[in-house]
Amino acid sequence: MAILVIGAIGCAMGSWPGCAPDPPPDVVFVPFDTPRPDRLGFGGDPEAHTPTLDALASRGLVFEHAYATTPVTLPSHTTLFSGTDPRIHGVHDNGRHRVPESATTLAERLRAAGFQTAAFVSAFVLDPRFGLDQGFDTYRSESRPDSHPLHFLVPSRPADAVTDDAIAWLGARDPERPFFLWVHYYDPHQPNRVHPELAATGDAYASEIAYADRHLGRLLAAIEADRAGRDTLVVFTSDHGESLGAHGELTHGLLAYDATLHVPLLLAGPGVPSGARSEVLARQIDVAPTLLDALGLDVPPELPGRSLLPRRGVPDPPDEDVWDYFESRGPVVSLGWAPIEGVRNGRWKYTAKPLPEELYDVIADPREEDNRAASAPEILAQLRAVHARAMAEAGGEARAPENLPPETDRLLRALGYVEAPTRFEPGREPDPRANVQVHGWVEQARSRALAGRYDEAIEMLEVIAQSEPVRALALRTLAPIYTQLGRDADAVRAYRDAFASSGAPAALEQLAGALIIADRPEEALRTLDAERAQWPAALLLRAAALTRLGRVGEANAAVDAAYPLPEQRMERLRERARVVAEGESPDRVEPSLRALLAQAPGDPVLASRLGFHLALHGDGKDADEALALLRRAARDAPDDLFVQANLGWGAFRLGHGQEGIDALEAVLAVDPSRVAERARLGFALLAVGRSREGRDALGLALSLQPGAAWAPQAAALLAGTDAS
Repeated sequence: MAILVIGAIGCAMGSWPGCAPDPPPDVVFVPFDTPRPDRLGFGGDPEAHTPTLDALASRGLVFEHAYATTPVTLPSHTTLFSGTDPRIHGVHDNGRHRVPESATTLAERLRAAGFQTAAFVSAFVLDPRFGLDQGFDTYRSESRPDSHPLHFLVPSRPADAVTDDAIAWLGARDPERPFFLWVHYYDPHQPNRVHPELAATGDAYASEIAYADRHLGRLLAAIEADRAGRDTLVVFTSDHGESLGAHGELTHGLLAYDATLHVPLLLAGPGVPSGARSEVLARQIDVAPTLLDALGLDVPPELPGRSLLPRRGVPDPPDEDVWDYFESRGPVVSLGWAPIEGVRNGRWKYTAKPLPEELYDVIADPREEDNRAASAPEILAQLRAVHARAMAEAGGEARAPENLPPETDRLLRALGYVEAPTRFEPGREPDPRANVQVHGWVEQARSRALAGRYDEAIEMLEVIAQSEPVRALALRTLAPIYTQLGRDADAVRAYRDAFASSGAPAALEQLAGALIIADRPEEALRTLDAERAQWPAALLLRAAALTRLGRVGEANAAVDAAYPLPEQRMERLRERARVVAEGESPDRVEPSLRALLAQAPGDPVLASRLGFHLALHGDGKDADEALALLRRAARDAPDDLFVQANLGWGAFRLGHGQEGIDALEAVLAVDPSRVAERARLGFALLAVGRSREGRDALGLALSLQPGAAWAPQAAALLAGTDAS
């Protein structure tokens, strides 16, 4: 959900009486992610605990019929900021597209008008690497991935931390200049948790919305306390909604019904009608023109949207004359399914693809249960023509996913952004509307695996994998469960079947990775060679396989090929250090790591690599140097969990037990899914005599990853401590 706070709207427009010249207002754009309008107090939910939003609505203008262009975060935000829809800006999915530099964002327009611009976003899908930082003087996106192989969660951070950063920026800004501040709250997005400190009733989804509302209140209070003589303009909307089971979809991202496309939108601030409601069709492409108009700035003629601000004596255009495009293309790349696309006006919504067509009267039938395609042929023909014209204006096919830098590509794959669709004959791609339920079964199976119910998850997924539309997805979900259980051969088989089903590069990479884990590096190399895999992620897998074989020179050559650019120097050095640590002969590891560190003496990752090696494999004379390196690296990279984990285990092995335990506990506090660190913590706690805590840590680690290399030792220790 996004909030746009707009000050002195009417005065800026010159359409309200009693307006005197004022300094430009400050602008606050605060998106919450995922809330539906009907789960907010001002949207009609009597159980909602959203006092901040309800107060804004009581003094602002609420649009009852606001809709997103797509049920996905990055494309929706791109539409909000560019004022164009995905047909034009070409961003169709999270992770696999980047906002083109040719797009002019709202932040760029406002910066050119003299505004300070700052953004504080809370989810990796809005990371600056995806291009929405265009026009921002400050753009903060701090999030960490969850390391559990079955989670596939988008890295994010909570509203309290994001709000703290935004308030700190407010205190340091130039008070003489107006600002445009974007603060993004991801909390209502799945997975949800209950916040017991809130008075909100209902489920975890409602609790997360209430939590974000509370911190929005903190933000607005801080702005009010330091207004610097200017008004504040507010716009509130959402990137998309949440299905909550409607049409068989549990969350969002597959279908394009209004359960996920109907969004809240409100404006609040001086000059905005107080407590007013509007029935006009409000589109995401209208938000940028509305804000520019509210600020008294020219709306560029190339923007297809219109200002939503009411003008005295100027009637709104008829609903039938205003249309909007919508789509859902996430399943195209990830599953090989058909795209969904269509157009709507203020009353009718038409889905053109895939067949069969759908036509809904969303005023009379807001749940979209009565398809009128057969009973309203004239309306169908009109919107079919609008859709054809809209696609002709766009100039062809949707933009293809982009080639990403290897570090981004690797992180996305860890998060489940995997291009492994089943191959289907052109024109026979599965309809997401017909297959959404079986997709939900895959998610249910993953949830059971996360709860430790591995046998149930495997049984479900092996059956689901017989369904062709979700075969690759089911196999991709099944394989890491096998890996968790130490069933490496089964994992290889599942990945091999997934690759045979899809032929996608990502499936090939997963297969090669599974072969490496199964200690079959020669087979991994043959698999990569057979497909002539020379893209960056595949080259890094080649390096890993060669490292397992001790062919360090060839592995380094593969690393260099994966990171060929001068600006990739640090990635190249760090990956070479990994090759050395894992594949070099014992007598060569230390001098090789020292040589790499000499090329970048201040790099904490390289220092940590050397310190960790000396801590575990040194002759004792290097203990002081090892600890100094580990401590320095941890101090210089406080947010790098690899470095912090190395300090934890390294310090423990060097005899500094409490320091090591503290570091490991700190790592797990940030990312509880790091199973190896939890096992190490268990070993350390047992060693210092904290038996109960050690047993608990080891037992949990063993339940999460019973097939790990350390599992036999953990099981033996648990058996021994239980016996004692």
